[in-house]
Amino acid sequence: MEWISTMACAIFLLLPAGEHGPNPWTERLGPARERVAQTGSVEAFAAALDAAWRADDWRAGLELALEAQEKHPRDATLPGLVTRALWRAGRIAQAEAMAQRISPASEDSVALGALISIHLARGEADKADDFAARLERLGPRTASDFAQLVAVRLHRNRLDGLAAHIEKTQRLADPSNGYPEYLLRDSLQGVAEFYSRIGTEPTSRIEKHGRAPLRVLAMINLPAVDAYLNGKGPYRLIVDTGGSTALSIDTDVAAEIGLNSLADALVHGVSGKDTSGQALLDHLRLDEIVCRRVPTRIFGVRAASAGAADGILGTGVFSEARFTMNFMEPSLRVAPSSPEPGRGKPVELRVVGDSKLIAALELNGEPAVALFDTGADAVVVSPQRLNELHPQQSTAASVGAVGLGVGQGAATTITVAPGVTFTIAGREYRNYSGLGLNMLDDLLSPILGIRVDLLIGMPVFREMRSLTVDLPRSRMWIEWLDS
Repeated sequence: MEWISTMACAIFLLLPAGEHGPNPWTERLGPARERVAQTGSVEAFAAALDAAWRADDWRAGLELALEAQEKHPRDATLPGLVTRALWRAGRIAQAEAMAQRISPASEDSVALGALISIHLARGEADKADDFAARLERLGPRTASDFAQLVAVRLHRNRLDGLAAHIEKTQRLADPSNGYPEYLLRDSLQGVAEFYSRIGTEPTSRIEKHGRAPLRVLAMINLPAVDAYLNGKGPYRLIVDTGGSTALSIDTDVAAEIGLNSLADALVHGVSGKDTSGQALLDHLRLDEIVCRRVPTRIFGVRAASAGAADGILGTGVFSEARFTMNFMEPSLRVAPSSPEPGRGKPVELRVVGDSKLIAALELNGEPAVALFDTGADAVVVSPQRLNELHPQQSTAASVGAVGLGVGQGAATTITVAPGVTFTIAGREYRNYSGLGLNMLDDLLSPILGIRVDLLIGMPVFREMRSLTVDLPRSRMWIEWLDS
């Protein structure tokens, strides 16, 4: 199975780490569903939907949501719970349609949280801000409530009061409450300390738009730019749309430029969990492009990339701009956000978590969600989805630690099955990949709060002339090569 390990090794997803023991809500879900079967009441559906959410059983949540819509189409108390369940299951269009049934004057924190998540993903920051303000006026009570307020403040680059909200989230997070609270403590480790130390001035400010040459890194075949960090360099940075809203640099690079960590944090990647420092880089230059006050993670990037890269540039750093990766010039261009369309065919983009790029599509004719990741030199499918599509033809094997990629100590499970069929921006891929990676199901989907079925890596990007993403407006365009 070594060839599989090689194919999957160069995946540089950066995610906050999260570990947990048995979820007590898993056992409570069965009795809750039995009460639904017995009574079919609104109260029974509400309790079962809550139990499915806390157990993070998105399949049960989806089934309950669809059944609740059918049996109680006009009930005013269920839309928040149903919207949340549909969104977690990756039913983006259905969740957004249900969200329209939620009253703007709702005092239901679940409904307000669902509205915040959806509007942030759609690039409708003002609407998300309004619902966050309403949640704050009503009085947030749970870790999930405060986590929603943190998400809005980070999205709006409003750092005043942010550290206090993060601390409240951590204090209230209790693993006995189930999902997502068992993830929050690790995910936010050291983050409050970092933001309390950097002040309230906005981060990742783009001082100068422009262009930087792209190149392909040897061995790992990923796109990269040369960068000057606080005036020193050049250093090689992987350009990673699956990265985050931060820059990541190697520990030795941080020492070379005199950048000291302000707080520790945890990150999780394809190879497991790792400890990371957190720092604030004053000046980032990519040829013509200049950014100031860039949040930066510090860990062993060189080891994770077999020495091919000195750091990872998460494209979320350009959260207030439009970026274009032109794979033919090749170049990275950063420009102001604009209502004008980009080159190529539009993709119905949603931006979730720390600027992860997702879109709804169909996988073998059924609804699915894809994540676009230029930090992956593979196209991989959710093993759960492969098992659903090919129950008799899927084979899974543990390959241990893959050796490359972020993190350490985690075994990777690879699933091999017949390929899948999907269409992106008018281009159809038939019988493609059939390679499954357990991290999509076990880590990526729970942390992002939405089921991800397909990770689109560089094999597909290499068929593009360009990719344009307008992050503030949640818009994306793909310009394909002719052949």
